[in-house]
Amino acid sequence: MGKFIKKLKLKKHKDVLVLLIIIIISASIYILSLNGIKFGGLFSNFISNSVYSIYKVVDYPVSISEKSYKNYINVLSVKEQNKKLKSELKKIKFKLNLYKNYSIENRNLKALLFLKSSINKQSVPAAVLFHGIEGWFYSFYINKGTKNGIKSGDGVISYDGVVGRVVYAGRRHSKVIPITNPKCVFSVIDANTGTMGIAQGIGNGYLKMRFVFNSKKVNKGDKILTSGFGGVFTSGIYVGRIILIKKKSYNIFQRITIIPYKNLFNSKYVLVEK
Repeated sequence: MGKFIKKLKLKKHKDVLVLLIIIIISASIYILSLNGIKFGGLFSNFISNSVYSIYKVVDYPVSISEKSYKNYINVLSVKEQNKKLKSELKKIKFKLNLYKNYSIENRNLKALLFLKSSINKQSVPAAVLFHGIEGWFYSFYINKGTKNGIKSGDGVISYDGVVGRVVYAGRRHSKVIPITNPKCVFSVIDANTGTMGIAQGIGNGYLKMRFVFNSKKVNKGDKILTSGFGGVFTSGIYVGRIILIKKKSYNIFQRITIIPYKNLFNSKYVLVEK
């Protein structure tokens, strides 16, 4: 049993022993060669090849480690560059969004300036601050007030069409009710037939056109404009279009429903007509 264990230990350390023997022989030859003793032939080649093999065996793990380290460094470098590129991309996207917003605002302001120059009445440009707490269709606030000459009852318009009327004018801001508010009433005309009526908000995002006799001609899809009567709004400003007409023989007037233009509640800049 003891012999078997010794054999196992010998086999286990055989490679190490061979390596040590070769190193000792190589070192001895090198020292002897320094003293003038020369070796050649097969023995010298064997020693050279052995030393070279030993070098390769010893150097292999070092080469693998070096390559692995270089790859690791490259991966870290790529990750760092990728992180920087992502950061730069976010900055570029943010700036692009800002430029898009500036472009939209510039376009809206140009349209408002064109509208201001197109109407005969004196007007004050204003920006919408926020919508009232009572509901989206019932009120909103603008950033101009009595300091800018605005008073209760003034009409509010945008490049897209009629917006509403001022119901309260503070010093620096004013409250406006949109045309869909039941308290907002003004004179309108059918752009196709010339039929006139009174527009009034229903409160659910629509308006009704009142006091139109059954005998008067109106059609579904007709455009409705401000008539200019009453002095609140300039004539010819877009209000909306007819989507429903109901006639009853026992009623004097038709029941006409109007849908306002789609950007009514998205106008950021408006004009207050004085």
